[in-house]
Amino acid sequence: MKNVIKILLLFILCSAHTCRPIPEENENCHLTIYFSNNSEKNLRVTEVFVHQIFFPDPFDTKTLSSTAELQKYKINSSEQNNRDAMYSNLRCYEDIFKRDTYSDEVYVYIFDAELIENTPWEVVTRDYLVLKRYDLTLSDLQRLDWRVTYPPTEAMKDIKQYPPYG
Repeated sequence: MKNVIKILLLFILCSAHTCRPIPEENENCHLTIYFSNNSEKNLRVTEVFVHQIFFPDPFDTKTLSSTAELQKYKINSSEQNNRDAMYSNLRCYEDIFKRDTYSDEVYVYIFDAELIENTPWEVVTRDYLVLKRYDLTLSDLQRLDWRVTYPPTEAMKDIKQYPPYG
């Protein structure tokens, strides 16, 4: 009987989750930040919204660790307009920015794929082995037409980034 109740509860939870309408991408609702890799390295890329209780430390090691494991986050050398690495099928990025529980920036972390795939995650975090971090506001993304590149282009020179542009 307990197993039947557990299965029923699981079914109800799964059904409730799928009832949420999937947003449709349009000029006021972006589900994708496109990424172009203009380097000779394969990269691992992910974005992180930081809850205010964790700010100002956006290096969320638990969230970022999946970047090393999941193929979704890998962007091959010279790959253009990747839409899988930073894709949200649950809500528009604009809506996430509007939530007052998050900081007003999305942090985009870029790692050398070979390094991150062959180095213990503890070392990556301890030594902050990040090639680049972009701190993007909603207006930055709108100005860039929701397209981010590595290495940064001239159009990205005014974006907050670490190490700094130039």
